[in-house]
Amino acid sequence: MSWQTYVDDHLMCEIEGNHLSAAAIIGHDGSVWAQSATFPQFKPEEITGIMKDFDEPGFLAPTGLYLGGSKYMVIQGEAGAVIRGKKVRMNELCVAFCFAPSLV
Repeated sequence: MSWQTYVDDHLMCEIEGNHLSAAAIIGHDGSVWAQSATFPQFKPEEITGIMKDFDEPGFLAPTGLYLGGSKYMVIQGEAGAVIRGKKVRMNELCVAFCFAPSLV
């Protein structure tokens, strides 16, 4: 299965009446492996900031998490593994996961 198929058929599917508005799989180097048609255009420095927060938990807390030009307040996550961001005035959540590369 390709990463694009995973995004299209698994991440963007409806589950119990809910679904994601956008999804992407992005490498540690900022390269896009797969994304939904609705995933916002992002700036390389936005991905760099997210990757830095995985390496240095709390890095994004003072400034917030930016993705596609939208600012998210960083809320509870798992240091080095999960970053959660929430738009202050909207009921919108952004979640970033970091998985260590593995050899198969």
